[in-house]
Amino acid sequence: QARVAVTRGDAALVRATWVEQMTTPDEPFTRLTPAPDDVVIDREKFTKTVRLIALRVPKAKCQFYMKALRGLVLDIPRQQSVVRDPSDDSTRLLLLKEEVKDGSLPTMSEERRAEIGVDALERTTHDLVLSYDYFNAEQVLRRLLPEGCDVPGSFETVGHIAHLNLRDEVLEYKHVIGRVLLDKNPRLKTVVNKVGSIESEFRVPTWELLAGDTSLETEVRQHGIPFKLDFGEVYWNSRLEAEHKRLIEQIRPGEILCDAMCGIGPFAVPAAKAGRRVYANDLNPSCARYTRVNCVGNKVKNLVKCYNMCAREFIRKLLRPGKVEDTGETTVGTDGKRRAVQWAATGEDVDGEPPSGAVFDHVTMNLPATAIEFLDVFKGAFDRETWAGHHLPVIHVYTFKRGTETVEDVVRRGEGHLGAAIANPTVHEVRDVAPNKIMLCLSFRITSDAAFPPEDGTKGNEAKRAKIGD
Repeated sequence: QARVAVTRGDAALVRATWVEQMTTPDEPFTRLTPAPDDVVIDREKFTKTVRLIALRVPKAKCQFYMKALRGLVLDIPRQQSVVRDPSDDSTRLLLLKEEVKDGSLPTMSEERRAEIGVDALERTTHDLVLSYDYFNAEQVLRRLLPEGCDVPGSFETVGHIAHLNLRDEVLEYKHVIGRVLLDKNPRLKTVVNKVGSIESEFRVPTWELLAGDTSLETEVRQHGIPFKLDFGEVYWNSRLEAEHKRLIEQIRPGEILCDAMCGIGPFAVPAAKAGRRVYANDLNPSCARYTRVNCVGNKVKNLVKCYNMCAREFIRKLLRPGKVEDTGETTVGTDGKRRAVQWAATGEDVDGEPPSGAVFDHVTMNLPATAIEFLDVFKGAFDRETWAGHHLPVIHVYTFKRGTETVEDVVRRGEGHLGAAIANPTVHEVRDVAPNKIMLCLSFRITSDAAFPPEDGTKGNEAKRAKIGD
């Protein structure tokens, strides 16, 4: 059995050495402390020779006999069933399964044998050598780890990074596990393990390097769109690809997205690639930075304004009374007539402050643990003059449904945080996160009663009310 020496020192001290944050201009991303370089796997111990019965067949008839002897021919991953005949270049050796011990093939009927002429073929043997490269990661680890250990059978990947959450019983062998996973998965460059519980402000795990490259900056793709990210500084979940696509398809031409908790841009960038304009924001500075990087890399920065602040502050600033410039584009207003699309006045590469008087058609709030609690920011925050003639936005807020909670309970919870009734809500089930925990998207168009402050009855409210639509 393989063994790796582990020094059991002060846990806090050990943890402090696991992550090294680089802040130089050339490397503004996470680098982990290198893994030990003395992890050696004795590959020779995995070499296995299997003696197989082989049929010597004419080179031109290999395909015929492979089909005729289906079920008897060798069929194992990454191994050919036909190999060169070292004694005659005009023939090939057709390898039979290890289970076939009698070259006369007694299980085949005489009629069938006569039909295909198998009895006329010369029998021989062939030594098939299986090396370390043949066995998959699970097979290798079952031999390396003590009997009874829970062998990691699967893992999640983000770009070139594989991330695990190992059980305590195998931590002594963590670097062996990392080395094997790198050996067996050529696309991977880095293997990390989650350390402790998530305690950071931005809900990003602490990672420990098990094997490979120390850099946690990587690239992922969703529906052909590349995204760069630092896995040590931002949250990313590849299982949300279908949800990102579903929601973006709801944003029509001429509509504007307000992405209040944008992450690295999985809503903002594809929306912009589809020609939609976006106000994007995230509290995590690394998320805001990578949203900009991804907008520039995908050549859509002219359509996305990126900010780094609390979602409440971001939304409040957008909803302040004011006026932003017309874009030259038009959309349909509440009266059915074409209206100018209004957009932030700052230049393509300058984000500035969230513009007062901004109007938008959709709001995404993708922070399921707490996003629903931010709905209170919308209550009475809309300016009647700014939004006159504009449709009020559809809000898409992500949350979790737990235990015996019903969809109706989720809607009521949303109403409680909004401080107003939610009309005609839709609830979409995104994915199962854990037993009795489902991620949902609650979508609704905010009503004028919830959006606007009470009228004072002195400024021609009846006329203004006629112009405002939900």
